[in-house]
Amino acid sequence: MPGEPLCVEEEFMPGPGTYLDDKGVVRAAIIGEPVFDMASRRVSVKPLVRKSALPKQGDAVVGIVAAVKEDVAIVKVIGFDIYAPFKNPITGLLHISQISDQRLETIYDAVKLGDLIRARVVNSYVPLLLSTKEPRMGVILAHCSRCGAVLAKRDGTLICSACGNVETRKISIDYMVTARRGSKKS
Repeated sequence: MPGEPLCVEEEFMPGPGTYLDDKGVVRAAIIGEPVFDMASRRVSVKPLVRKSALPKQGDAVVGIVAAVKEDVAIVKVIGFDIYAPFKNPITGLLHISQISDQRLETIYDAVKLGDLIRARVVNSYVPLLLSTKEPRMGVILAHCSRCGAVLAKRDGTLICSACGNVETRKISIDYMVTARRGSKKS
């Protein structure tokens, strides 16, 4: 914990995450785990909480489609994956030309409001420019436009298990829900 004594100056020199007080005691400056380097005789504190950096060009991120316009989707980028979200979402833009290598008639064939997507970051500043052209990129979870139930993937399309509605998206090969064979709705 910050302020906790680690050693005295004669034992180890202060390193990253530490400070030397006026009595010669090396103390922790951050919350973390102390690391004593016996070779260099330095003590440091390895932080327990990692600061989330802004995504940079080439990073894969996960986001929720917040709005869809004529040729662009506005995406609320929530993290590098769904299990470790950012403290605050970051705005991302997915242009129709960056969705797929195939020509799309309308952006609504690829993404819809509320879809959870995985995308690749194309730039290194906000708003993030996104691309879903790779097979692992695209919609990873979607809901039915009719009834709101989760859509399941079957043979490259998305099918609603509740109402049988069939929808198209630019689906990631890592889509989260797969339809069971022999289900009632087809």
